[in-house]
Amino acid sequence: MSIPRLKCRDFTNIRSGWAAGVWPLYIQNGYCCPKSLAAAPVSGCWCCIRHEPWEKGGLDLEFIFNIDATKPLQIQFFDQIRAMILDGRLAAGVALPPTRNLAQRYSVSRNTISLTYDRLVAEGYVEPRSTKGFFVAEIPPDDLLLIRSRVPPDNGPRPDESPEAVLCFAGEPGGESDRPALDFWVGRSATSSFPLSIWRRIVGRLLDRESQFLTDYCDPAGLPALRRAIAEYLGRSRGVVVSADQIIVTSGGQEALNLVTELLGSRSERLCIETPCYVGASMVFRAGDLEIDPVPLDSEGLRTDQLPNSRHNLIYVTPSHQFPTGATLPLNRRLALLRWAEETDSYIIEDDYDSDFHYDGPPLMALAGLDEGRRVFYVGTFSKSVGAGLRIGFAVVPRRYWSEARLLKARLSNGQSWLEQRALSEFLMDGHFDRHLRKLTKVYRARRDCLIAELTARFGRVDVSGHEGGLHLVWHLPPDLPPAREIQKRARAKGVGVYALSSGAAYDFDESAPDRTLVLGYSSLDEKQIAHAVEIISEIVQ
Repeated sequence: MSIPRLKCRDFTNIRSGWAAGVWPLYIQNGYCCPKSLAAAPVSGCWCCIRHEPWEKGGLDLEFIFNIDATKPLQIQFFDQIRAMILDGRLAAGVALPPTRNLAQRYSVSRNTISLTYDRLVAEGYVEPRSTKGFFVAEIPPDDLLLIRSRVPPDNGPRPDESPEAVLCFAGEPGGESDRPALDFWVGRSATSSFPLSIWRRIVGRLLDRESQFLTDYCDPAGLPALRRAIAEYLGRSRGVVVSADQIIVTSGGQEALNLVTELLGSRSERLCIETPCYVGASMVFRAGDLEIDPVPLDSEGLRTDQLPNSRHNLIYVTPSHQFPTGATLPLNRRLALLRWAEETDSYIIEDDYDSDFHYDGPPLMALAGLDEGRRVFYVGTFSKSVGAGLRIGFAVVPRRYWSEARLLKARLSNGQSWLEQRALSEFLMDGHFDRHLRKLTKVYRARRDCLIAELTARFGRVDVSGHEGGLHLVWHLPPDLPPAREIQKRARAKGVGVYALSSGAAYDFDESAPDRTLVLGYSSLDEKQIAHAVEIISEIVQ
């Protein structure tokens, strides 16, 4: 029997990793060949690497890596350690190997391991203990049971994609033009952020090569190439594993929200919503027939202990960056929300409106990534990350609902513009979108830091929340300053736009809530404008 061999792009790293372990290797012509058949990798580009215990009586872990995979090593480490914790192979209280040791053992950057551990901490699987290291966290048995019991969702057979074209939809541009010169309005992208040169090049190439499609109707569900690109992006960035036939391309996030609400409205008896919440969502839900049950928030987001016990609910949440408070829903509450949906036969609408921007620590996996398509309907948009003028958003639905959602979308419009969809698909697939996000994240982080620094310099220690990600933060006013609406009024008279909670694109079902919160969107102002605006605010509140 011949010894199987493994072709690796970077056999030097693999050789080093195996040399540090228990299995010796031959390196011949770029092939990694174990000396024993028992140690040989199976086939393809997979490397199975095992190390000895870190110390006598210590851990004995085994990792399997796909060298040729597009998934980074950091995510491969995270996925496998997470699986060990959930399967009980790593019990609560067990110490993880030191980052330095693990990095040296597998010949990877220590930063890769550090980022892996940071994400495990952020998602609640691991906890740091001062200088002692990282330890597996205690996860309630019910939460473990919920995750372990997950099976691949039965989304039904793949639906046939009919080429039928239905009603054409055309909208008109609009929006308020009387904006102050220094405007902290939420959710606005920097005017210079649009990748104009790349976009012009992509559009020009498409018009030269594929202009015949300008005279055709698009599938109401969206261009297949764009749906595939969105599915791939969600899988690698948000942990949402979906296929193209679960995605409906829409005219922005608001239409996606309308679509999902209409799809699920007849299956639900009650509508639960965060309070305060996004005003666009409140408009959709208040216009419907469902009874509305507002659910309060605290510093960690939705209070899952306040969810109703009734069955057949529909709940709208923004777990990654709650709007408007900016709270991030922790892992234990995400699991509690999923468990509640299962127990009450309810559905969840997850609005991930600005999750592309995260500044402090690793982002949490999307709720839809934990649920794997059973209860969560995911809504996203490119308005914040690329440009609102494109009017492209999307909804992710379980496959068994896709045909119905597609027909419903056809009633709303006969699909989006072919050119914008095709250009965006190229922008995503060619890697431009990832580079664009990295650039924007750096710009917006600097503007956020500037805003917090200027507020601190003018007002001393400030109480802000929601600044870990997104495009806005919330300033909780100290008692010696005027109410938020009064500051808003004075600032507007001086050419500065700041917004009380009720007027900052938010809606609070609790009309008695104190007027002590300002919502400040910083993404559309540069550092010089931010500094000047905060100076004006400090003058008008004296």
